[in-house]
Amino acid sequence: MNWLIKNPLDYFKFPDFKKKPVFNFIANRSGPYDGSVTLTRDRVYIVPTKAGLMFALLLLTLLIGSINYEKNLGFILTFLLAGVGNIVLLSTWRNIAGLELKRTQSQPVFAGKDATFNVQLVNQQLIDRYSIAISHNGIEFDVIDCSANSTTQIQFKVTSKTRGWLNPGKFRLYSEFPTGLFVAWTWVDLSMACLIYPYPDKDITMPTFEHSNEGENDSTKRGQENFSQLRKYHHGDNINHISWKALAKTDELFSKEFSGSSPVTNWINWNEIPAKNDEQRLSIMTALIINAENNNQHYGLKLPNKTIQPDGGTNHYHLCLSTLALY
Repeated sequence: MNWLIKNPLDYFKFPDFKKKPVFNFIANRSGPYDGSVTLTRDRVYIVPTKAGLMFALLLLTLLIGSINYEKNLGFILTFLLAGVGNIVLLSTWRNIAGLELKRTQSQPVFAGKDATFNVQLVNQQLIDRYSIAISHNGIEFDVIDCSANSTTQIQFKVTSKTRGWLNPGKFRLYSEFPTGLFVAWTWVDLSMACLIYPYPDKDITMPTFEHSNEGENDSTKRGQENFSQLRKYHHGDNINHISWKALAKTDELFSKEFSGSSPVTNWINWNEIPAKNDEQRLSIMTALIINAENNNQHYGLKLPNKTIQPDGGTNHYHLCLSTLALY
């Protein structure tokens, strides 16, 4: 059963709390924190949901009726339900109180895509946590359970608009378990960030590669013509050079090495890119990097303030894109 179908009370949605001075003290205790925080009792808040308000109204009606008609059974039922409500309130609060939240590294994305932010929930207590949800800007993204003495990941997404570092700010962690009568919640800012690469241009109509023939016939360099040998895979090697047959036989990753002519070197040169402005130029260079990597080319990057020597592979690919993102 999903206890978190709707956000319980509209006035608790982030970021509208900035417009309500009564919640300023909560915002001041929500961070930013340096990567991790433990949800101590002063950081977890609890309020009744709409169902909880109806339950309170029912108790009030039963109490008034019992007093008016002097019904002892009515008093017993009213106080029994009130006791159950108190137990439920404490259970809901304990469902997220005591959790430790830790940020994890976010994978870079291109501008216009959704950046995914993962949060680790570390439960060091001997109680299971159920139906814990996370939201950002009032939109619920994920609902998970967290077993006793375990670590679980929960995530939310933010749509990126421009290149550079994206900081999502505060997110909301909450739970209505076990009855949906109350919602325990907190706002947290873990100083998370995701690197956003420039948007790759889709319409490249002019030649933009500056070719270099250095080492074209040097048979001592690694090339792409004749297979030479297998070596153990190193992080960042081109995925297209992985020997899948060797993996099937040995359960180890090996990369293929080639001899013969060295691969053609392509320079992606800032000054050779025709564009209306710097952002369009960065967008075109991003598309060229993607194209060169997909075609197993060695490519270098020339910017007004930096030059990256030609190379290939995953590490070089992300280095070039990161340089453009932070230009």
